[in-house]
Amino acid sequence: MTKLTSLAILAVLMVTAAGCRKGAKTAGGADELFASAQQFQQQEKWNDAIKTYRKIAADYANTRQGANSQFMVGYIYANHVKDFEQAKIELNRFIEKFAASADSGLIAGARFELEFMGKDISQIPTLSTLGDSDTASVDTSITQ
Repeated sequence: MTKLTSLAILAVLMVTAAGCRKGAKTAGGADELFASAQQFQQQEKWNDAIKTYRKIAADYANTRQGANSQFMVGYIYANHVKDFEQAKIELNRFIEKFAASADSGLIAGARFELEFMGKDISQIPTLSTLGDSDTASVDTSITQ
């Protein structure tokens, strides 16, 4: 084996070992955590979902999952926990921290939530034009 081949093998082994370290933060780890948070959300385990989303936002701040997770913390507080004050804090944190990197639709969604959080559908100009028959079977507070 040549010296160059030995160095190449050593480099591959070092990268592999670094990736396998306990607590290593890889994109795959963010994906797995995000799936776990979504599962908690589907099970209506709001505190577990928030805790997991917070971990992703902190540990993977420079990823799409990090931005999405910070948004989801605010979303859950606003739409499921109904803690509007905490939701405002979390959504403002999302806008401040991720405005440059997050999807523009998510930024718009956060701003919409902040403006109309907790209001009845009749108090939201863009939604108040829905007919009574359209809203008869739905909750009229912002829950999306």
